[in-house]
Amino acid sequence: MHKKIFIILAIAAVLFTGCKKEAANTDTEKGDVQNTIDSYTDDLVVNDYEGYDFRILIRPGQTTDQYVEEGSSDPIEDAVYKRNKLVEEMFNIDIVATESSSAESETDALNPILAGDDAYDIVFTHTGSAFVYATRGAAMNINEIESIHLEKPWWSQDMVEGCNLNDRLFVLDGDISMHRLKFAMCLYFNKAIFDELGLDYPYELVEMGEWTFDEFEELVKQGGKDLNGDGVITPEYDRYGLTTTHWGMPIGILYTGGQRIYSKNEEGILELTLNTQKTVDIYDSFFELMSTDSGLILNSAVNYKGPELFPGGRTMFAAANLGSAQSYRSMEDNFGILPYPKYEYDDKYASIINGYAHIFIIPLTVYDAERTGAITEALCAIGSRDVLPAFYDQSLKTKFTRDNESEAMIDIIRENLVYDVGYASGGPLGYIGNKLANSQSPDFSSYYASLENTALSSLKNFNEAYAGVIQ
Repeated sequence: MHKKIFIILAIAAVLFTGCKKEAANTDTEKGDVQNTIDSYTDDLVVNDYEGYDFRILIRPGQTTDQYVEEGSSDPIEDAVYKRNKLVEEMFNIDIVATESSSAESETDALNPILAGDDAYDIVFTHTGSAFVYATRGAAMNINEIESIHLEKPWWSQDMVEGCNLNDRLFVLDGDISMHRLKFAMCLYFNKAIFDELGLDYPYELVEMGEWTFDEFEELVKQGGKDLNGDGVITPEYDRYGLTTTHWGMPIGILYTGGQRIYSKNEEGILELTLNTQKTVDIYDSFFELMSTDSGLILNSAVNYKGPELFPGGRTMFAAANLGSAQSYRSMEDNFGILPYPKYEYDDKYASIINGYAHIFIIPLTVYDAERTGAITEALCAIGSRDVLPAFYDQSLKTKFTRDNESEAMIDIIRENLVYDVGYASGGPLGYIGNKLANSQSPDFSSYYASLENTALSSLKNFNEAYAGVIQ
């Protein structure tokens, strides 16, 4: 009874706040608010778990993504704290978070799980490491947990589809974590440089579906400038049209043409699909642009130790993650956010999530899978309702970005997030962008040919270990 009263009061409090803010709303609009709030909790399987400790294992330095000890002045951390308190009250549980600390922090629960130890309900780990748990037989098939409703919008539908192989789904992501958005790859552009060159900001091109690589390339080539007049452009003194790390755009650019390292076939298993003419064209175009004076890849051959170029106003475009907006907050020049350009007009915008982001597995040793599933679902659903807006609206849209147009750009990025198991699982070709970016003569065809047999063998083993398919 106490639990039901709390839920009713919590919903009533939200409704009361909404009514105060929107006093002029019509009855229909108030009804829409009610329906929106109910939609997050209607299908949750809520039970009294009598003080159960819900145990989360999370990677070093990322604890506040899932657990905060007390209320905080930081809106995101405060939202995480309040979400957890609400879920604790709903289920009569205590949420306990442990930070990985061993030398093998990304997989330090693997051996205990394989030994049968029911030590954790949910494990958040590096994207590639989550697939290690999955292929070593340490993760539960989430399809078999009825209290998790995978069709709900708070789960990553692209991941549910792409990682669901032969009716097996061992890894998952969604609004339970802010990493999905925080590490979504995007572009930042310097408005002062655009203004200096008399150029229109690319927002309209994006909204009209005309933000293509050709348009992007034309702008980048205008952005480089020899600021000190010595006849050469260097990162110490001059300005670039585009800068990226070797871990950034060299992999993200692949998806702008709809390419995938692995793709699921009609039988529901993965095939190696990277080697296409379009992949060749994409990489040829990208590295040709980066070979001009306007492009700079901060790779192992670039011995630049100075301050970041984008915050210093010395690059027109910077490839980074959405979470980088926070580090640009003190930047003197105004900036905007954009999705990566489509490679061609008929392609779709696509934003890959940086592999550093974590996703989660549910250990095979969990004693009561439905209990773990129900609590996990609630954390994700209420995270979508309460934590996501704190990250997405209060932080990205109003605290760090500096114009209304960037809000629409962030919407587009969020709507076009993609997962590629070939990249996320860390297979032999998962580092192709990094490897090409660190090559003196980046040539996709040669690099692919050197790894094709290894990649095919690795994929065969992956399909067997993850999907249970013997080829």
